[in-house]
Amino acid sequence: MPISDWFRKRLELDAESSVELGSQEQIIHVTGRHYVVLLGRLVIPVLLLLLFGFLAFYRSIGGGFLVTETGAPTGFDPINVLLVGLMIALALAWTILWMRGKKTSRVRNIMVVAGLTIGLLAYFRYNGGRVFFIDQTMFGGQGSDLLNWLLIGLTAASLIAIIFIFYDWLNDELIVTNQRVIYDNDQVIIPRLLEQRVQQQIFLEDVQDVNTATKTYPQQWFGYGKIEVKSARFHGNIVFDAANAPQRMQKAIMDQVKALRKAATNQDYNRLVSERVYSEKAAAAPKPQLKTRTRTKETQAWRWLRRIVPENPEINEQTGQFVWRPHWLFLLRALLGPFTLLVGGLLIILIGTRLIALDAFWFTVATVALILWWLGWTAWEFEDYRNDMYILTPDKVIDIEKKPFGPEGRREAGLSQVNNVSSQTTYLSNLLGYGDVVLSTAGGGGSFTFNKVPRPADVVGLITEYNVRAKRADKYRPLNDTLELLKSYHEAQIQRDELNRPPA
Repeated sequence: MPISDWFRKRLELDAESSVELGSQEQIIHVTGRHYVVLLGRLVIPVLLLLLFGFLAFYRSIGGGFLVTETGAPTGFDPINVLLVGLMIALALAWTILWMRGKKTSRVRNIMVVAGLTIGLLAYFRYNGGRVFFIDQTMFGGQGSDLLNWLLIGLTAASLIAIIFIFYDWLNDELIVTNQRVIYDNDQVIIPRLLEQRVQQQIFLEDVQDVNTATKTYPQQWFGYGKIEVKSARFHGNIVFDAANAPQRMQKAIMDQVKALRKAATNQDYNRLVSERVYSEKAAAAPKPQLKTRTRTKETQAWRWLRRIVPENPEINEQTGQFVWRPHWLFLLRALLGPFTLLVGGLLIILIGTRLIALDAFWFTVATVALILWWLGWTAWEFEDYRNDMYILTPDKVIDIEKKPFGPEGRREAGLSQVNNVSSQTTYLSNLLGYGDVVLSTAGGGGSFTFNKVPRPADVVGLITEYNVRAKRADKYRPLNDTLELLKSYHEAQIQRDELNRPPA
C-alpha cells in the first residue's frame, strides 16, 4: 500500500472514531494537515534525538571532549590549516564591512567573536589538544555512568516526543459529511488516554462559501494551503491551515452544499402532495438513538437506584426526548461535603464523649442530630443534581437550572435556530468520559452550553440529526402551507360542484 493511501486510511479511521454520525449521515471526504507541517514540527525533536543519541554512543565507546593529554603537539595539520584559513576569510570579510561604516557594526561584532573562537580552537589543537578523542583506557568506564544514563533517557524522551507529534499531526482533520462540515482538533499527550478534543462544525444549510488560498510558492508546489468555510453565524467560520489538497476539499464541500440545495426534487414534491392532499402518510423515519447506549437489566434494586440517580441520559422512546445531566462524577464531588460532615462529626462526638463523659442520652441526641443533618444535606445535593437538566426534543433544546425548593432558570430555543454545535474536552475530562457541548443559535439568542455531559461526541451527533430534521421541516413548511391552501380550495370547488359545471 502506498504511504499516501496509508495516511488517508488513518485519517478516515480517526474521523469515524471521533465523529458520532446520524442514522442517515455518512462521511464524504476527509483531509488533514500536509506533511510539510509534520516535518516542521519534527525538526527540533529529531535533532535532539540525533544529538543525545550520538553523545551517549560516543561516550560509551570511550569518547571524550576537549582532551589535553593526547601526546605530542600536532602543529599545523590539515584541520588547523582549515581553521586558519577560516580566520583569514573572516578577517577579510570584517575589513570589507568595516569600510562600509557603522551600519555593519553588529555583524562585525559577531564575526569577531566567531574569529576568536576559531583561533582558540586552532591554538588548542596546535598544542596537542583534541575536541573529540576516543580512548578506552582513559574513558572506558563512562558508558554506564549517571551522565550516560541521562543521555539515554533524553534520547528515549526525544523518540517518544516524535511519536506523539506524529500522532497529534495525524489526528487533526477537516471532515465533510452529507449534513455538516466538522473541524476535529485533538491535542495528544498519551494516545487514546490523555487527549484533548475540540470539535467545531457548520451545518451545510449554513455554509455560505468556501475559500482556499495558497499564498506562497512552496504551498503551490507541494499542494497545501488554507481552507476557510464561511458560515451564516457571526464568528462561526472554520479555518483550517496547511490543509492537504485544499481545492479537493473545497469541491467536496460545495458539491454537498449544492446537492442539499437541490434536495427539493420532484420526488419530494410528490411525497408532500401525497401526504398533504391525499392524506397518504409516508413511512416514518427511524427515531435517532444513541449508538453507545446499553440496556441494563431491570432488577428491583436497579429500579430503586434509578429513582435516586436517574439514567444519563433519560430517554422517552415514545416522544424521542433525551434528558442529560452532568456526569455522575460531579454528583460524587457534591456528596463529599455531606460525607466529610458525617465522618468528622462522628469522630468529634466520640472524642467529646471520652473527654467530657457524655451520658447515653446526650450521645444519642448528638448522633441523631448529626445523621439528620447529613441526610438533609445529602438529599439536597441529590435533588440539586437531578434538577439541572439539558433537554433535547424533536423540535427544541431546553436548559434548566433549578435549586431544590427554590428558583428556576429555564432557557429554550427551537432546533431550527441552532446553527452550530461543538464539543470541548480537556485532557482529564476526555479520559473520564465527559465534556461540554456548545449550541450557538441565530438571532442573537446567545449560546446554550451542556456542561460536563457524558460522552459529548454522542450528544453532538444526536443534536445534529435532530437539527437537520428540524431545518428540513422548516424548509418544507411554506410548501406545506401552500398545499393546505390548495387542498382547501380544491375541497371548496367540489362542494360547489365547480369541477363538473360546464363552462359558461
